[in-house]
Amino acid sequence: MWMDTHAHLYFPEFSEDREGVIDRAQKEGIDRIVVVATDLASSRAALALAQKHASLACTVGIHPKSAHAAPPGFLADLEEITAHKKVAAVGEIGLDYHRLPPDPEAADAEKDCQRRAFRAQLAFAREKNLPVVIHQRSAWEDTLATLDEVDNAVSCVFHCFGEGPDRLQELIRRGHFVSFTGIVTFPNAPLARASAQAVPMDKFFLETDCPFLAPVPYRGKRCEPWHVRLVAEAVARLRALPPSVVAEASSQNARLFFRFDD
Repeated sequence: MWMDTHAHLYFPEFSEDREGVIDRAQKEGIDRIVVVATDLASSRAALALAQKHASLACTVGIHPKSAHAAPPGFLADLEEITAHKKVAAVGEIGLDYHRLPPDPEAADAEKDCQRRAFRAQLAFAREKNLPVVIHQRSAWEDTLATLDEVDNAVSCVFHCFGEGPDRLQELIRRGHFVSFTGIVTFPNAPLARASAQAVPMDKFFLETDCPFLAPVPYRGKRCEPWHVRLVAEAVARLRALPPSVVAEASSQNARLFFRFDD
C-alpha cells in the first residue's frame, strides 16, 4: 500500500486538473491520500474532497500563519466539520516563527496569537480523541514546551521533518512520529537524510506536501501525490531497503495513527 499522508489538493495549483491528479495517483498505486487543512475554508474544502473520493481522508485545523485570521469561535466550526467520519486528524497546527514582523512588539503579538491557537487546538484534539499533524518552523523549543504542557497526551506527527537525529530522538522519546517529504532528495538537506536513516521503522510516514517540495527530478515543478513513490525510493536508498518495504512501513504506521480501518 502506498499512501500520501499530507497533500493540499484544494490549492489553486490543482484547479484545472484536480480530478486528473487524483486519478493519476490511483493509477500509480497511491491507495490513500490525506488532504490536510490550513484554515476553516480549507477544512471545509478538504472534507468536500474526501467525501467525494473513497481514497481520500482529511484533517481540520488552523495553520499558525492563519491564526491571526481565525474568528473567535473557530473551535465551534471545527467541531461541526469534525462530526464527519472522513476527518482523521486535527492539523496542520503548531508554531511558525519564520518571517515574523520586524517590529519586536508585533512579533511578540504574532507569537502569542499562534500559541493561543495551538493550545486551543491541542485541547480540542484531546477532547475529540484525534491525532494531530504538527507544523513547526523556527519554533522548536516553544513547540515542544507547548506539547509538554499537555503531557504529550495527543499523538502527533511532525510533518515535513527536516531536523537532525538529535531532535528526532526528542520526538521519539515523547512518543511522536515524523513525516518525510521530497526534501530527502535535495542535495542541501543532510539533516533530513540523516534522520530518514536513523528513524525507527515504526515511527515515520511519507508525504508530498503537494503542491510544494516536489522531489528530484521534478524539483521546482508542481508536486503531486504520486511523487510520494519518489520519496519512498529516496528513503529506501538511504536505508538500503526495497522501496516497497519503506512504503509498507510508512503506510502501516499512518493507518494506525489515523485509525484507518482498511
